[in-house]
Amino acid sequence: MRNRWLALVASWLCLLPMVAQQNYRPEGRAFVCENGNNRYTRALYGGPTDYRIETSDRPVFAIAKKGHHRHVAFKVNGIDLENVAYCKAWYVDGMRSYRLRDKRLGKTDVLVDVVALHNREGAVWRLMSGDNSLDVTCTLSGVKQPKLHRNGDLGVDSRDCFDAAQNDADRQVVKCPNSSPVYVVVMLDKVVNMSPDQQAQLFAEAVAYNQKMASRVTFDTPDPYINTLGGALVMAADGDWDGQTWLHGCVGWRMPLAGWRAGYLGDVLGWNDRARSHFDAYARSQVNKVSATQSHPAQDEKQHLARAEKRWGTPMYSNGYICRNPNRNDQMHHYDMNLNYIDELLWHFQYNADIAYIRKMWPVVERHLEWEKRNFDPDGDHLYDAYCCIWASDALYYNGGAVTHSSAYNYRANLLAARMAELIGRDPKPYQQEAAAILDAMNSRLWLEDKGHWAEYEDLMGLKRKHESAAVWSIYTPIDCGACSPEQAYRATRYVDHAIPHIPVRGDYATIATTNWQPYDWSINNVAAAEVMHTALAYYQAGRTDAAYRLMMGNIIDQMYEGQSPANFGQISKYDAARGECYRDFGDCIGISSRTLLQGLFGIQPQALFGKCIIRPGFPSSWDHASVNTPYLSYTYRRMGRKVMIEVDQHFSKPLKIVLRVNMGGGLYRDVEGTTEQHQVLTVEEPVRLPDVELHEAVTIPDATPIDEPTFDRKFVKQRLTPYYNANVTDIFRQEYRTPRPPYTTLQIPVQGVGEWCHPDYCPEIVDTAFRASIVNDEFVMMGVPFATPAEGQNIVFTSLWDNYPDSVTIPLKGRAAKAWLLMAGSTNHMQSHITNAEIVVHYADGTTDTLPLVNPDNWCPIDQDYYIDGKAFRAPMPRPYRVSLATGTVSRNLGKALHLGGPAQRNIPGGAAQMLCMPLKSHKPLASITLRTCSNDVVVGLMGLTLQ
Repeated sequence: MRNRWLALVASWLCLLPMVAQQNYRPEGRAFVCENGNNRYTRALYGGPTDYRIETSDRPVFAIAKKGHHRHVAFKVNGIDLENVAYCKAWYVDGMRSYRLRDKRLGKTDVLVDVVALHNREGAVWRLMSGDNSLDVTCTLSGVKQPKLHRNGDLGVDSRDCFDAAQNDADRQVVKCPNSSPVYVVVMLDKVVNMSPDQQAQLFAEAVAYNQKMASRVTFDTPDPYINTLGGALVMAADGDWDGQTWLHGCVGWRMPLAGWRAGYLGDVLGWNDRARSHFDAYARSQVNKVSATQSHPAQDEKQHLARAEKRWGTPMYSNGYICRNPNRNDQMHHYDMNLNYIDELLWHFQYNADIAYIRKMWPVVERHLEWEKRNFDPDGDHLYDAYCCIWASDALYYNGGAVTHSSAYNYRANLLAARMAELIGRDPKPYQQEAAAILDAMNSRLWLEDKGHWAEYEDLMGLKRKHESAAVWSIYTPIDCGACSPEQAYRATRYVDHAIPHIPVRGDYATIATTNWQPYDWSINNVAAAEVMHTALAYYQAGRTDAAYRLMMGNIIDQMYEGQSPANFGQISKYDAARGECYRDFGDCIGISSRTLLQGLFGIQPQALFGKCIIRPGFPSSWDHASVNTPYLSYTYRRMGRKVMIEVDQHFSKPLKIVLRVNMGGGLYRDVEGTTEQHQVLTVEEPVRLPDVELHEAVTIPDATPIDEPTFDRKFVKQRLTPYYNANVTDIFRQEYRTPRPPYTTLQIPVQGVGEWCHPDYCPEIVDTAFRASIVNDEFVMMGVPFATPAEGQNIVFTSLWDNYPDSVTIPLKGRAAKAWLLMAGSTNHMQSHITNAEIVVHYADGTTDTLPLVNPDNWCPIDQDYYIDGKAFRAPMPRPYRVSLATGTVSRNLGKALHLGGPAQRNIPGGAAQMLCMPLKSHKPLASITLRTCSNDVVVGLMGLTLQ
């Protein structure tokens, strides 16, 4: 006992610097603040409707329901409670409470509690001050902003949106009888009269209901920042439930959604009935009477070919497709929600392998697998395209390519479908064979053995290259789906250490960006809580418990303690440079957080389809005890030296064999088998493991050595390119790029060669008037470097893998030179980041060559944008290339600053920009020619001027 107390004290002492910089701190199971100033940021959810009570760090409240928004304020003894001298607020078990102190209120503290009702749209407030009677006035007013953008959510609607409206004729002012305690009951948007006994009973029942609800999952650990999370997780999940299905979000995205990760909640939190309700509702949304009568590709001309045409009978909108809303199989939507829904359904069977329910849902799984194969592996190579099938789907497109994350999901689906088939007497072989073929293809084509991770995707078109700069979803998905060996899982998480931007949070804790791609687009490079938590889960699954804990805690501190909403399972972090902190209690984050905590940290991994439950504790090496309680399994963990003892109580519908999985290091593990007994104790000697050192401290930005400052020690020799020009630079987005395109339905770049499927109409205008006006005698001078270019007529030679232009151009050269100065312009996008978009190859007379790769974002920039660089989520080599604004003539290495561009999402350059590059040459060798060759799909790369020096 004494050792546990000392450990607790030590944990608090080491966290004192963290507490000083947070909005909230843990006390027991509560999230606490003192004299905070966040307004309307902790919602209290009642029943399964959209009704909620918004609470603040001080006792000022709002009723939030469309058409019934009301501001709620209290005065005690004439004192506005929002303005008292001292206010301690805490949130626990779905209730917000306050301790108020002010000399105007007397010597005794005033206590305020508020709780939403679970069985009707209403709430109860309780105010008390010992035995002292209180003179309480409650005022309900209209709100300042009755028309909300996202239902009053954080970071989207204004901070004061629920403040009281001025001159509200419908204001309700209620003066309560002097007493203590004083209760105020609101039904919908009005204070109602009840007897004191009825009020007290209603309050007590609501509190008891919430306490019982919150206690279904509890954590007891040496870390006080974890012990708050069990009840908070349950209450957020309950707020995400609409009585039939899990929702997109509790507040700003409160609508049904078949996909993303909220669907894990039912099973992970022990709501078998809710899980089946959700799965049944969307099973009824699966199309089952529309055959695919039309062939690939079925792209939408109205959407500039960027996405599939919404027409019944196409490969996509046909049997197997799961529609947007529950219980309706006649609504087309533009997302593939199938993959996540089926993965969650398969997890349901891992918690409860009910043969009758497996039989019932078998046709749903069967139709889904046929639909996935028909749409996303039509060439039969066992690697699947991805069609907006995960949270990071907006702006994400793969042009028919072979994609890691979608292939991994299909691997797991086929693997477990084979097991389901065995259990219900169906033929498992087709599914076993497909799973094996997917895994073989992933290992042979997508796994980068020399790099130790998976590629993001492999091109279907063009040079069929692998895009090696993987996003986090291309690391955590194959690990989570088991599409790898333990060694692969371990190595792949090391890639995240060194390649994915880490943003410090507190001490050793950090959060991460989703990718290192440029330029920014929504869902492409964000600091998204669910993505961080899923990555942390993959670290746990790879056996990297200390690193997993630091990453998980970075997100927890960021979201729940540093953020503006206590206990928030939000969508986007305050460290996100584009959006900032926004969206509270987002279903996707609640869902994956439940798995990261219970399957990752506590390591409870049921495999009911195989009759066992693995327990793989993911505790930090410093912990010597922990316990967890869920409706289906509870255990206590104790470590004494190297001896580990786990005492387990299981309550699965059918007892499972308990298997204790012990991490050995390097991703390896060994299993210690228990029994199917309800109560059992497993003891094991913990092996000595090598320390797991993270690598993100070693991240380096490549040198920008080819981008030199001009010098004038050698003569400039302008090269005349007029015979090779094939376009005006302004033509780049004024035409249609129709061929070649994939022969299959897919997400792809719009026909104008810029934009993405969410913004298919995006078409920036390139204007070179100022650039042309600065040309004198067919010469443009940039930072002292002269280029031959005409003031009128064509002024660029474009190359591209599109049929509109040649894929390469070769220009003869003479003489010798130490440098080649290149004036260039063209396109690139986030799907071509960290890969050679094009290359400049200089041929010498002796047959040798030098090559300058043009890589986004290192030295190749999009004509329509300037990269946002902050050294955190957005990084690129410095110094940047000189660029010239075509519309203004401004020249700078930082056009964003020179043109006063905004943050990551506001980087469009009016009129566009060209750039200047310097390529070092071997000055002792005679020159023969220079070749510009485009390597990437999607892009157009052009040469406007060439000068040798």
